[in-house]
Order: sequence, then C-alpha cells, then structure tokens
Amino acid sequence: MRAAMLLMLGWLAVTPTRAQIDWNTEPHYQPEGRLLYFEAARPEAQGALLVWPELEQTHHWLAMAPWWQQRGWELRILLPDEHQRRFDPASEQIAEQQQDWLAQLGRRLTTVLASERELPQLLLTQGSATLWYQQLVEGGTLPPPDGQIVVDTQPRSAAHQRMLAIGLARSEWPVLDLFSLQDEAAASNRQQRQHSAARRHADYTAEPLHDVNHPERQIAAWLVRQGWLPLPPGAPDYLKGRLLHETGISRPEHPGAERDPAPADF
Repeated sequence: MRAAMLLMLGWLAVTPTRAQIDWNTEPHYQPEGRLLYFEAARPEAQGALLVWPELEQTHHWLAMAPWWQQRGWELRILLPDEHQRRFDPASEQIAEQQQDWLAQLGRRLTTVLASERELPQLLLTQGSATLWYQQLVEGGTLPPPDGQIVVDTQPRSAAHQRMLAIGLARSEWPVLDLFSLQDEAAASNRQQRQHSAARRHADYTAEPLHDVNHPERQIAAWLVRQGWLPLPPGAPDYLKGRLLHETGISRPEHPGAERDPAPADF
C-alpha cells in the first residue's frame, strides 16, 4: 500500500503540460480495459467504483485510490478517449465513425463492468463522459448502475443541457451531482436538472464540491446516506436516525433538492 501511494505521488507531480503519461508502464494498468485497477485492501470487497474522467484529467483522480482501497472498495479509473469531446452525443445525424466509436466503447465498458459478485456498482462521470455514459445506459448497451456521481458536467449547448437534465431525471438510481463551477451558465444547468428531477421525484442531490483535492470525503458522506458505507465514528445525529430500505438504499425526503453535504471528515 505504501509503495502504491509513493507511486501515485509521482504521477501527481506531473504538471498539466506533461500529463501525457505512458500508462503501459504502470503496475495498476490493465490494457484490456484501458484502465487503472486498484484492488480492495480487504479479503472481500465491499463495493466497486468506476471513474470515467474528463479528457486529460485522469491523474487528478489517482490520489483517492488508497482511501477507497482501505475501506474495502475496488477502484477503476478509465483512460478517457479524445473522441468523447470531439463527437457530439446530441447529434441528429450520427456519422458512421461516431457510431463505430460508440459501439467499441460500449463493448469495452461492458467487459469492465461484468461481474458475478453482488457488490454495489457505482459510476463517477466527469465532464463530457456523463452524456456518453447516459447514452450507453439508455440505449441498453450498459446495465444501469446502483448509483452515479456526476462531477462538473456543464453541457456546451442547450441541446446537451436538455438531454442531460432529462436523462438524470429519468434515472432509476440515486445521483449525486457535484460542481465546482460557479458561473451563471453552470447555475442555469443545475436549476434545470433540479427542476426536472423534482418533477419526476428522482433521487437527485446537487452539492457544491467543497474540496477538489479530496472529493472522496464528500462522496463518502453521500454513500453513508445511501447505505453503502458504514457510519463513521462521531457521525451527526441526522445520519444516525436515517432508516435504510431493505435494499440498503436510503431515499431523500425531498428529491431533487440542493443541500449542504454531511460533515466529511471520514
């Protein structure tokens, strides 16, 4: 574990201009799925989290790997493809090249997500990855997740914005929408998502991302509320009083609302 942490510190020392890392040389790299895999540091895994980053953002997610491992969770970090920003998920006339790429991406993720174990399967999508993942799930290519975390997804057009808001509102799984962007466009996007989610009584929560360097703490607070992580020592009273459903998932009393997260000193 210590060796892995030192290795990750080396990755994080890479500046953005030098972020073209040769992942093939890294011990956690799995070429068949083009991802980094971090095994749970317990005999039996408690859950699995797949992170699909924005382009050129993979190295920013490496620091949280030991945190998930220590809590018995498997972590996979996909290496994103430049096509996820080049192609348009809302295009009415889809080029053959885009169709081929999306089909190939679907096959890749199907293999990555295949598991015979009964573990909570959570997805974290950042930026442009969110719309592509939404499209693959809605089209039946990928199975729905148990839960989804959306990070800084700001659609580049009104069509993308509507597509995302409707898709998140239709989700039959809980969604945590984290944002660090505070401009007017981002606020408008969030309001549209919240209104769509409220109309459909979706299990949707929007929160500002308080610490971009340690998002796992805020995500953990949400996972506790959903019943996927045990209550930490000194948990606040309102978390202790929540009753979990038989599935282990606790639904919010006011879906679609934006709220402050639980204290995240996990």
